[in-house]
Amino acid sequence: MHVKQALKSQYSLFYRTVAMNTEGMTHQDSLIQPEPAGNCANWILGHLIMAQNMIMAAIGEAPAWESDTLDNAGEEPIIDGSQAIDWDTARAKLLASQNRCLAAIENLTDEQLDEGGYTNPLGGEITLGGLINFLAYHQAYHAGQLGMSRRLAGYESAINPNRERAEEQA
Repeated sequence: MHVKQALKSQYSLFYRTVAMNTEGMTHQDSLIQPEPAGNCANWILGHLIMAQNMIMAAIGEAPAWESDTLDNAGEEPIIDGSQAIDWDTARAKLLASQNRCLAAIENLTDEQLDEGGYTNPLGGEITLGGLINFLAYHQAYHAGQLGMSRRLAGYESAINPNRERAEEQA
């Protein structure tokens, strides 16, 4: 598999995971804090959008969502709802960026992917392809956290291979 196809696959799975893990959750659900520590789904979604905006800029696309409400999203913990972003808007804006993200990755050349000069979030320099790959891991990590937030809010797991197999057989 070519690196570009692998990146598209990773980002397709990211968007699908976010969509599934947030489906049906309300703004109130998004504010439930895990105990004894951790961040609520609202914080996680804001953090994902901020990172996705970074990805979109790197691949030459407009941000997933530009809003003053994102100024502190995904940075400081949400103590109460006053620091929260609008859940439904944020979810819709992030998911709406999927086609633009995947098309932009598809249009990248091997030369662009190999281009250096980007900053590795862990320090040092990295290629554009390396940065997009690193951020795909970041996005997947936090998309999985949304699944835990979903369970804390009392919803059934959205990604359950056993349930999916049972539904296919029915």
